[in-house]
Amino acid sequence: MKDRFEAIPNPSCRFEIWDNESGEPVVRHGRLLTFASAKSAARIADVLNDSRSLRRDGAEWRVSDRDVGLRG
Repeated sequence: MKDRFEAIPNPSCRFEIWDNESGEPVVRHGRLLTFASAKSAARIADVLNDSRSLRRDGAEWRVSDRDVGLRG
C-alpha cells in the first residue's frame, strides 16, 4: 500500500509534501509545506504517515477550500 504523504521535488528546486489521497500538496495553517532538502521533506512525510496511523480521530492534514480558492 502506498503512503498517503510523500516528499516530491517542485519546479523551484524545493521539496514539498504531497497528499496522495487528495492529489494535492499539503497546506498547513495557510502555508504550503516545502523544504530545502529532500531529507527534511521525507522526514516530515514519514512523521505525517506515522501520526495518521496512530491518530485516526485526530486533526486531518489536507488542503482546505480556502487555500485553493474555492470559497469567496
